[in-house]
Amino acid sequence: MIPRQTERRGLRPRPWAFLVGLFCLMGVSFGAHAEPVEIDLRGVITQADHETYVEVPFSVPENTERLTVTFAYDRANRTVIDLGIRDPNGFRGWSGGNRSTFTLASSDATSAYIPGFLPPGEWRLILGVPNIRKGASASWSARVRLDPRGAPSPGSVFHEGAVRTGPGWYRGDLHTHSGHSDGSCDSLSGRRVPCPVFRTLEAARAAGLDFIALTDHNSTSVFPELRALQAYYDTLLVLPGREITTFQGHANVFGVTSPLPFQLGSARAPTLDAVLDAVEAEGGL
Repeated sequence: MIPRQTERRGLRPRPWAFLVGLFCLMGVSFGAHAEPVEIDLRGVITQADHETYVEVPFSVPENTERLTVTFAYDRANRTVIDLGIRDPNGFRGWSGGNRSTFTLASSDATSAYIPGFLPPGEWRLILGVPNIRKGASASWSARVRLDPRGAPSPGSVFHEGAVRTGPGWYRGDLHTHSGHSDGSCDSLSGRRVPCPVFRTLEAARAAGLDFIALTDHNSTSVFPELRALQAYYDTLLVLPGREITTFQGHANVFGVTSPLPFQLGSARAPTLDAVLDAVEAEGGL
């Protein structure tokens, strides 16, 4: 493989917005947070790379919250390039030839990838080459977007594009639960059990809803499942949500996948303003 030099550049802050029903969140600024960074990686696969794994290094800075990779290559002559990634400490996922883009964050990740802390240092994009014909070559490119902690990120949205277009009435539910908190349903034998996430989405689909927000109590563990399920429930807009649950009351938050303080009255969240400031800093509503 012949790699080209990595190109790195900052991105201008962009407003992040979503519109559901008659409410919207628009014009969120990154404020004092660092700007996102994009890294362009390029190279050429040749016959010498047949049935080998090429690891392409790139650097991830401290305080990176989300990493998103978009990959493309020349598929002429039946060339196949599989895709995976490794962080400085080890393996973080492998989607093979099934995906051309994926995202990882502390709160969630694309199916086949492992969510969790993104350690700074040298990461490696893994390119597996199960097939390239003799005498052939294939150019490839990868764009790596690195979003800093506290910056709203396109990668935190589960659905690509609009479910429906044009004005109209949109029916949805902005307060639902799953077995990741206190959502329960009957098992196949009739026992009451924590309800699998797909049952919540299936109930929304059966009710003819256009959108749904999963607002489990304080928890972020549902988001990897929601990201995977959104691809199947592509007629239903799934919003990341949270029910911030305190001893003084509850409130729903939308559009945030990262952890939020909820221990109101403790050193972690001494006042309600501390909670609201954290939501605002993450671009949430």
